Amino acid sequence: MRSNEAGYCPICGEALIIRGERQRKLITGIGNKVTLVIRRLKCEKCKRIHHELPDCIVPYKRHCAETIEAIVSGKPDGFPCGEALMRRIAKWWKVVSEYYLNILKSLAEKYQITFCEPPQFKELVRAAANTNNWISPKTICTRTELKNRRRAC
Repeated sequence: MRSNEAGYCPICGEALIIRGERQRKLITGIGNKVTLVIRRLKCEKCKRIHHELPDCIVPYKRHCAETIEAIVSGKPDGFPCGEALMRRIAKWWKVVSEYYLNILKSLAEKYQITFCEPPQFKELVRAAANTNNWISPKTICTRTELKNRRRAC
């Protein structure tokens, strides 16, 4: 299904224009590997490129949102992933979840809207991604990394 709507820039609010497509690989909840076609959108004012992500995708993650949500909620039974992956995802979520929760709270106050209590995983992900507040894995600094940096100095 395709849409002709381009949306608005989450940074400056200007209309986005379609600039092409790219492929995005995803591992589904049953372990199938699929390739999705994601639209690339560009803001003419701030010159940023944005990707139109469906709800089944978590930015910078290969597994679908359903699998990641099951892991962070502690119910990973029946999903195609190993123990090491589950530990990495759980560690990532422990680091970023409070930040994403605060984004959701800020949006609720700013726009006078309500979200589920407790907030659902997909609500937190969408709020962070759509407001351009998503933290990429390269910008996360864990306590272990801080200790290692201090030792090196």
